[in-house]
Amino acid sequence: MNHFRILVLFLSLITPSIWADQLGKQIKAVENGLLPANVFKGDKPWTLHERMKNYGVPGVGIAVIQDHKVVWFKTYGLADREAGKIANNKTLFQAGSVSKPFAAFGALQLVEAGKLSLDADVNSFLKSWKLPNNKFTAQAKVTLRHLLSHTGGVTVHGFGGYAEGKKVPTVLQVLEGSGPANSSPVRVDKLPGESFRYSGGGYTIAQLMMSDVTGKQFDDLLNEMLIKPLRMMQSTYNQPLPPNLLKHAAAGVLPDGVAVSGKRHVYPEMAAAGLWTTANDLALFTIEMQKALKGESQLISKRMAETMATPVDAGYGLGWDISKRRGSSYFSHGGWDEGFSTQLTSHMNNGDGVVVMINSNHPAFINEVVNAVAHTYSWDGYTANEILAIPEDLISKYTGRYRYNASSSILITNQQGKLFMRYAGEKANELLYTGDGLFMRRERTTPIIFTNNDDALQLNFVLGDGTYRPHIRLDKNVHLAADILEKGIYADALTVYEKLLTESPSEASVSEGYLNNTGLSSMKDNSVYAIKILTMNTDLYPDSANTWDSLALAYQKSGNIDKAIEHYKNALKRDPKFASALKGVADLEKKKAQ
Repeated sequence: MNHFRILVLFLSLITPSIWADQLGKQIKAVENGLLPANVFKGDKPWTLHERMKNYGVPGVGIAVIQDHKVVWFKTYGLADREAGKIANNKTLFQAGSVSKPFAAFGALQLVEAGKLSLDADVNSFLKSWKLPNNKFTAQAKVTLRHLLSHTGGVTVHGFGGYAEGKKVPTVLQVLEGSGPANSSPVRVDKLPGESFRYSGGGYTIAQLMMSDVTGKQFDDLLNEMLIKPLRMMQSTYNQPLPPNLLKHAAAGVLPDGVAVSGKRHVYPEMAAAGLWTTANDLALFTIEMQKALKGESQLISKRMAETMATPVDAGYGLGWDISKRRGSSYFSHGGWDEGFSTQLTSHMNNGDGVVVMINSNHPAFINEVVNAVAHTYSWDGYTANEILAIPEDLISKYTGRYRYNASSSILITNQQGKLFMRYAGEKANELLYTGDGLFMRRERTTPIIFTNNDDALQLNFVLGDGTYRPHIRLDKNVHLAADILEKGIYADALTVYEKLLTESPSEASVSEGYLNNTGLSSMKDNSVYAIKILTMNTDLYPDSANTWDSLALAYQKSGNIDKAIEHYKNALKRDPKFASALKGVADLEKKKAQ
């Protein structure tokens, strides 16, 4: 054997060992390098397990992509906290709204196959149901491009799913808001193409379009078009899950730490929220999108991938959030189902990416994991910010209240020469100045800048494409519903909420789901406000067992056992089989008897 062959043999033996050692160091760096959503010089990292404990996250799946390949995939913690079931790499998580880019990719495959069109009236493809025409569609027809970019003026922001034992509506019932559907009818209430407004309802229309033009069930169709070709062995849109996959399914945990009743919800709105998968499988889909942008996908063309990744409005393309970090472009999407959260983030062209999935509603934790990966692998645009002193003239100039949505405001206050920002019922977050008029928060990724527009001061969230989402400063005499409620003037707040609901029934900030999530999210930091907002939800939606159940939980968490039992029983009056209310009454009455 000559010297060259000996050298080759030696290198072949040691190279895998070197690579494994380097990979192990990178994994440890991620596990020990969690950082806040925005990183500032001098910030000290946390460990993965510290932050899981801090947030109450039972289980985590992480898949890291480098050079268009999955370089590692690990799952941590528990798949089912109540059962003590350990998570593994076969554990399925609900992807939430990350179902949308997956569905959009499939829809664009059908466009390239000539079965759908991006710019024709959706009603020309819908067969089993038609989107009702009105004064808005008379001016502009809703198209698939509108639906996939959330610019169709379509109602229904998101869906709450259906707990175990609940009747599950058909897609037609969801679109009509009829039968057992727990969401409003999907309609058009603003001019199509006018502006971005997030709509899970729009994706549900797209779901039906795809089924109608192919004659196939949506879950079967996506299995055939995407899941099988990408060898996503642990993925399905089946709702509910079949027994062979149900045994791998994680159990969800809500924002307040309470387990999802029945472990998980069913989502017939599959395109919007129904994908079950793993971080590894979603990474395979991410890589396919990366390849498509390079012209190397067998499933869609480079031209169509570029169309998908081009912002239509507010930094959103056809299924993707498109953003820039110091000049580097990324496509991404977050997801939230009851008890589950997901984040998929990928560089537009260099092959870097990550997918994080958890069985709890704590997206702040996910942001910290994404940052750990980004800083470990030196992603473009992910560098620590420097905190600068706020110019004195800006401190007094920017204080005040700004309209966040139809029912609540953003409060900016001056605390000892520092600016703080908070929403009603939430703790204040410091606005850290980074220069050139730009402010950031540790806890949220979106930068903030203040501008004057027609002599009115605006607080603007800076979107990924550089455009602004403005929030105008309110006059001191203007009081929104949530502000009135926080001050404790309940009757006046109820009047304002009722008026808003009557005048704008599709307004997301007065929907049952929005109020419920707001109340549950407030319980950790402000139980008084949580009880107020959840009580408001029972007044606005008195026939819903879920509103009473959530209010009972808030009282239980605050230590008022009698009130908790009373409202659990109120929930059972609306639905005698409501599982969490049955359990709540049984547990608390047993506790009282001891």
